[in-house]
Amino acid sequence: MNNCASATVILMLGLSCFDPAVAEQMCASEEQARIIRIYYEENPGAPPVAAARQLKLPEALIGSGLPAERVAATGAGQFEQVWAALTEWDTSIVIITKGADVFEVFGAISPGERSADNPRFNLTHDNPFAGHLRPDLYSSIYAYSLPGKKGAVTRGVFFYGQDGASVFGVMMSGKGPPAPPGEVKKFDEFMALIRSLPPVCSAAD
Repeated sequence: MNNCASATVILMLGLSCFDPAVAEQMCASEEQARIIRIYYEENPGAPPVAAARQLKLPEALIGSGLPAERVAATGAGQFEQVWAALTEWDTSIVIITKGADVFEVFGAISPGERSADNPRFNLTHDNPFAGHLRPDLYSSIYAYSLPGKKGAVTRGVFFYGQDGASVFGVMMSGKGPPAPPGEVKKFDEFMALIRSLPPVCSAAD
């Protein structure tokens, strides 16, 4: 029986079925990267999910096609280090897209830790966004800094599943009031952290 042969066993035992090759497949080809960049020239600051729907591409692949100065990415194995850095932000907006619906949760990011009994990463209940995450089922983590119209910049990080769709994202700023300079500095440091971690795809030229 191969690693993913028995879905029944996986579901019963709560095990993950993650193939590292899946993450490697979510890397834009030269032609896909060209199309993605043209889209962003015409739609500056657009959220990656909008680009993915318009171009009919997996959302994680959108990130891999952007210029290197606009994106930083690493594998899901670095989740805990990335999450710890998110807890340093003063405030954030958690974005969860489910079908046509978009849920927004405002507040600081709570710390968490891995369960001793199962694969879940359990968040504390100090802030509005709480719960039990499964980073072992994620494939990649992409942080974006996307210049928009009238000086606006969309800054955020998205956690992607094995199918390339976002599980959820954490935004610092976008169409609303600009983030304070101190928070922008934290985001720049956050991007630098992710760039220091093992990459998902080769940096775009």
